[in-house]
Amino acid sequence: MKLIRFKRANWVVAMAMLALPGALVTSCSKETTPTEEVAPKGDKLRISVLGINNGGDGAVLKAKAGSSLAKANDEGSTASHTVYQFEDADMAVSLGNMLPVRGTNLPVRRMSNGLSANASLKMAEEIATGIKYVVYIYDGSTLVAAEELEAGTTGTIEGLDLSTSYTWVALSYSSESVAPELTPASSAISLPENTDVLYASGTVNLGEDPTIGILFDHVFSRIGIELNTIGVFGEITGTPAVSVSGLALATGSLDLLSGVLTPSGSTFDPVLTYADFENVDPSYDDAKIAYVYTAATDALNLELTVAAPGLTIEHADGGLTRTYFAGGATVNSSVTPEMGKSHHVLFNVVESALTTNYDSHEVKWGRSNLYYTFGDDPLRQYRFFAENELSNRANSYFAFGSAVPFRFPASSDDFADPCALVYPQGLWRQPTNADFAGLVSGQIELTELTDELGPLGEVVDATGLGGLLNLITSLLSNAVVSLINVEAPNSELGPNPYVYAQYNNLVGGPSTSAAFNDNSNHLRFFYNGQILDATVLQDIAEGEGLLGAELNELSVDLVGSQLLGLNIPLLETYETATALWTSEQGTDILGLAGLGSWGYFGSTGREFGILGGIVPIPTAGDRFVMGQRTGEAINNVSVVGVNALSTSMKNVRCVRAN
Repeated sequence: MKLIRFKRANWVVAMAMLALPGALVTSCSKETTPTEEVAPKGDKLRISVLGINNGGDGAVLKAKAGSSLAKANDEGSTASHTVYQFEDADMAVSLGNMLPVRGTNLPVRRMSNGLSANASLKMAEEIATGIKYVVYIYDGSTLVAAEELEAGTTGTIEGLDLSTSYTWVALSYSSESVAPELTPASSAISLPENTDVLYASGTVNLGEDPTIGILFDHVFSRIGIELNTIGVFGEITGTPAVSVSGLALATGSLDLLSGVLTPSGSTFDPVLTYADFENVDPSYDDAKIAYVYTAATDALNLELTVAAPGLTIEHADGGLTRTYFAGGATVNSSVTPEMGKSHHVLFNVVESALTTNYDSHEVKWGRSNLYYTFGDDPLRQYRFFAENELSNRANSYFAFGSAVPFRFPASSDDFADPCALVYPQGLWRQPTNADFAGLVSGQIELTELTDELGPLGEVVDATGLGGLLNLITSLLSNAVVSLINVEAPNSELGPNPYVYAQYNNLVGGPSTSAAFNDNSNHLRFFYNGQILDATVLQDIAEGEGLLGAELNELSVDLVGSQLLGLNIPLLETYETATALWTSEQGTDILGLAGLGSWGYFGSTGREFGILGGIVPIPTAGDRFVMGQRTGEAINNVSVVGVNALSTSMKNVRCVRAN
């Protein structure tokens, strides 16, 4: 028969000493000497529960302020995810050993046989008040006392010899109604199936300290199976037809004195349904978890199935209801249980992408732009808009290298990728310059325009950077330079009024997902414009711009907004151009010292005619999409005169990291 040695929990934490204070000491004289009276130790054993050992190598994460839960982040990186692709949503599956648990604020000391002076501090999982447990007291191998107690209340056992050391064992079934038997026929106890069995043991010397602080260990392997929709930016509604099979679980028997767990040798196969899942955080319905417990050590081949009518979520942006996997979906994962350890099988539902392929360079594009919210839990601050449409909401305009809208990085060392912070972190990233290769007709470094503009330094000296950027915007949006008035490949202009650029080089054609409309099933970049004026940048960098434009919450619409009564519109290019960041930077992009950044600029163009054979002018020919990669200076204090790096503000369209 296979035996598994369960690690004994010799955990004791010193509680308040019960010795009474000594008698008062009076002043001495030659005739008197001080005396001290020491009261005897307490007359009973006092017992309390400190928590549960988390079963992993790291400490339990403390909950953030305002939250009762600690969310494990070891699966925050998607490096180990397996992504299953479907038409409307994908499933990113990962394995980990940290579970979302409630953490206590009580540091506990791990003792050797209950009496160690060299103990380290450790945070424990919280155990709910009212959970029943039994403490068994042994003198050698003889059971001399047992008491059923409840977590959250100090328990006592009386009638013991206060001058003797005893072995103590604590056992719980993590239940408020069911407790282990008080008088087992032997030290070997048969355990219930699929139950979170908790165990601890140690020694106590009643003559030195008649107290026990219990830190339980999990006996079985604990497997948390989580269904998570944070990555599609909405909470689950209704009762989806979700099930998990492949659970070949086993129970066993536990020897109380030795801590040896003996598996039963047979398995049973429960099937989890949606009713078995509970909220990870009571505040949100976008992360559901179910737990199973087993003494088996063979790999479990789990199969999560979503059947029709699918998984319905209410998108956080505007409350739009969307149904995924309407035709059903099945994904798989395998986990090998380890006794006393925790395992996290995470099924992340994530928004599917639109894929382009140009010269064997595949790019998976998000269906809509990124936006940010200040008020939500950090896991939920970065989202894609529910609808891909014309929008001037302030919380979607980012400076280059900034993870927060309308904020400049203090320096290039603070550059961050906001796409990488979309949950689950690492699944998405900002596009590179090369990712736009199939969407542009060329690349514009502004030094190429010196014949039309004159020396770049003279323009900066004469107009300031704001004047230069406005001039460039005029050139790009009005197409008065033949160099850039070229139709973008694979493009199609939206109907008049022209408010978006569409690209038709999607692998397999446009998506046909019923969960999205045409705007999201095609690769469309809407003409949300960009913010360029240097005065605007300066005021925003100093913080006054946010207040003056009433952008404190960064959720207002920008069209019609002006800054500080200066009659400076924030979005001059709204409805005429689209501007998106890449993640790439370089040096001397514009012939200016310092860093530069690359972006994408799309607008509506028209064929040129030649006036007098000399001057190119737009003609009444067909309109089309112009798409260019553009270089832009990241300006320091010597150029702009503000105490921060500063760039224009553009939208961000994320792409898959792999």
